[in-house]
Order: sequence, then structure tokens, then C-alpha cells
Amino acid sequence: MDITIIGGGIAGLALAHELAPDHAVTVLESSPGPHGGGFMIDFFGPGFVAAERMGIIEELRSRGHAFEGVRYGTPDGAETGRLDVGPLVEAAGGRYFSILRPEVELGLLAVLPPSVDLRYSARVTAVHDPAFAGTAGSGRATVELADGTTLDSDLIVACDGVRSVARELVSPGHGPIVPMGYRAASYLFDDPELAAELGERMLMTDTVGRVGWAYAADDSRVGVMLAERVRAAGTARPVPDRERLQRDFAGLHPQVDRALNHAPESFYDDLVAQAVAPRWSRGRVVLAGDAAHAPSLLAGQGTSVAIAGAEALARSLRATGPYLEAGLAEYERRWRPTAEKVQRSGRRSAAFFTPSCPAQLRLQQIGRRAIGLPGVSRLVTRSFIAA
Repeated sequence: MDITIIGGGIAGLALAHELAPDHAVTVLESSPGPHGGGFMIDFFGPGFVAAERMGIIEELRSRGHAFEGVRYGTPDGAETGRLDVGPLVEAAGGRYFSILRPEVELGLLAVLPPSVDLRYSARVTAVHDPAFAGTAGSGRATVELADGTTLDSDLIVACDGVRSVARELVSPGHGPIVPMGYRAASYLFDDPELAAELGERMLMTDTVGRVGWAYAADDSRVGVMLAERVRAAGTARPVPDRERLQRDFAGLHPQVDRALNHAPESFYDDLVAQAVAPRWSRGRVVLAGDAAHAPSLLAGQGTSVAIAGAEALARSLRATGPYLEAGLAEYERRWRPTAEKVQRSGRRSAAFFTPSCPAQLRLQQIGRRAIGLPGVSRLVTRSFIAA
């Protein structure tokens, strides 16, 4: 088949990797090149197992990092506790490491088959399929690009993120994102001195309503992520504002204040949101990755489910051969339960990262101390891995 993938991020590249041996694959990415910036993620769960089957895990692991754990700090710089990553790695059977999200993309690019036609600066503005007009099975699906060109395909896969251009067409009434009441920002910057101070433990602030993370991405670069509670109203993407960021997050921790001094004019800034679609395919168009089931930034497994979901789609298409409709139905039957489980976990865990009141913060502090008790650490980490 001729397959067009909308989106050259993690889900799109992982899917292209798996489809290329059997199909003619074109990937359309709106950005001018690989995504830069980004933030550190923990890679484990279904995506790790999928990456092993895909034969790409060593490429990703070579770009990863092994932190010792997390330390918690207050606005005056005091340390209020630590969590070690060792029990988490043990619970995952060693299938766990941290990696910058853009490094996952670069790793997938490094192993991308040369037969894949990857086009940057190719922004899709519309998707058309005969099935949308009630004539399923007649003709091929089409994408329209911002430059006025069109591309016909046997199958279009929307891997274009939580704000997918195709979700409303596939699942009418579910095109908009589902805000979770949080806003997050992140960026990377050079500061070897601060990177050395942060060392092998991530810093997470012990604060109410707003939270900051800071970590050494490598010997010279520092990464920072900032999140705050907002009203869960409106779905428009925020406009990055350096001065607002510095003003709103000042005072969380001395090292976070130093990181704020390096805030660039342009950075990742978006609402924390999920994507919900009662159906993932219609005719010759199918949703994958965040376009189908974004778990949200605070769920912690977005990259993992993006890779695993892409592999599930490719396996289903391979198993059903020329019977496209059966392959898409099998993909959803196989993968939806796992994706929805991760989404539920994301909704539950969001409040853990940004406590809404001092009492909730205090409960978290007590819980962190309890994790150090015999047997409790193993129970908690196993529950986290299974979520």
C-alpha cells in the first residue's frame, strides 16, 4: 500500500520504521526539521518492550541517562526528601532509563529505513476520504498541504499530536483537546556550573499550585520543566511569554530561579491535555499516538505508548494483509485497553505533581517518607510500573 503518515514525531517515525519493509511510506512533518528543546522522560512500560521487538532499544538506550533519583526542595533551598530510582529499575526488570524526548526522535531517525520518504516543512491542512461522504471503498484518501499540493494514499495515519487535524473527521465531536487544568513549559540551556551542581539527581520543588523540575541533561546542559494549575477552560495553545514565565514561577527554589534567568524567547508552552476519540479509524484514515489517545504530559508514559501503539498498528496491518478494515479494527481492539488504562493513570497522577493546597502537599511528603519503609517501596514502584 501507499501509506501517508501525518507527523514526523515519535509515533510517526516509529510507525514508518515498522511499515517500511512492506509498504511505500511517506511521512509529512510540518516543522522544518527534527524537534529540538524538549524535556526528559522516563522510558519504560509497553514502549520499552515494543522497542525491543522492533530492534531499536539499543539505539535509544545509547542516548539515554541513568539518574540516581529525585530530591525535593523548598523555596528557601532546603531539601525535604529524596527518592531513589533503583527500586523502580528493579521493578521494571531493568527495562527503564531516562532520555530527552528529542533524543528519542533522533534515535528513530538514525534507524529509519532509507525507503521512507520523509518530508519536512510539509504542513497538512485538510484530509479527505470517500468514506466521509458515505462512499467507503471507492477511491483513495487525500491530504491537502499548505503549499496547495495534494497527495493520494491507500491509507492515511494521523500521528500529528493531541491537536490532530484529522481527529474530528474520524471521530466527529471529539476533535478538541480535553484540558486537565494544568499548563506546562520546558526548555534546555547551557550552564555547566549548574549542571554540575544538580548532578545525578533531578530537583523537584516542594510547592503548592506551581512546581518546577531542574536536571542536568548532560555535562553542560540543564533542562527545566515548569507546571501550574489553571482553569480547565479553553483549548487554544498558549503563546510563550518569557517575562510571564519568569514572573509566575519565581521563588520556587534558588536553582529554579537561576534556570529562569536562561529562559529563551521561544520555548515549549502548552496546556496539559488528553485526546479522546470513541473511534480511531474511519474509511482509509486512522489515528495513532497522541492524535488517538494522548495520556497528557503529566502521565509519564506518552513516549512509551506512542511507540507501542505504533508497533501495535503495524503488527495488526501485517497480520490482516490486504484486508485494511480488519487490520484497523484489530489495531483498536488490541491497543485501546492499554491506551485507556494509561490515560486513567494520567488523570489520577496529575494532582500528585502539583498539589492544590498545603494539606495535600503535606500528605505527599508523608507518603514519600513512607516509601522508605521496608516493603512499601517495592509495592509502590510495582504499582507505578503496572499503571
